[in-house]
Amino acid sequence: MFPTIEVRWFFEGTPSLAVVEWFAQGEPESEAQPGRVDYYLRLTDGDGLGIKLRQGRLEVKQRHRQYGLVHLHQRVTGRVEGWRKWSFELAGCDRDLASILVPAPSWIGVKKERRLRRYRVTSREMVVAVPTEAGTGQGCGLELTRIIIEGSQWWSLGFEAFGDQARLYDTLLRVATQVFAAGEPPSLDAKDSYGYPRWLEINEQRRISCAS
Repeated sequence: MFPTIEVRWFFEGTPSLAVVEWFAQGEPESEAQPGRVDYYLRLTDGDGLGIKLRQGRLEVKQRHRQYGLVHLHQRVTGRVEGWRKWSFELAGCDRDLASILVPAPSWIGVKKERRLRRYRVTSREMVVAVPTEAGTGQGCGLELTRIIIEGSQWWSLGFEAFGDQARLYDTLLRVATQVFAAGEPPSLDAKDSYGYPRWLEINEQRRISCAS
């Protein structure tokens, strides 16, 4: 089990140049991750559970706590949530993916192109930017993601704190506060802040509405 505390925002379209430039500021340079397609199981009972196939693994993500809305900057308010993750390797998944994604309407492919930054919180509670390949320890990742779902373009900005579970909330606040204080951030509103399960639920509701 892998605990995290996260805050995310989702927007339709593509990120503006101002957002891209803001994300790129600072050292070390953000790192582009290889593009990938994750397959999410369509779930209709709430937004506290996510199940997906990712690069040969089945991942289960369950929300266990909601911290509510947190003001991280005068221009930024987000919904902070605690999650638990489990990951299971699927033997032969890459060779026979089609047989797993059955029935087809039960799964939805989500294409992602991400840029990552990573920060470590030291024993003296200092926030230090580190390369994305650095070991885990106590820290927080920041990601800017371009997303395509059923032909629609979205983008997302998110923080994900990892490490000692008792320190996760403080870690996220320390990192996010420092990042937003370093340069004028884009406007990030509470109404756009939720996790991937809620975002998938919104897209599913739209699909059903368009089909009716």
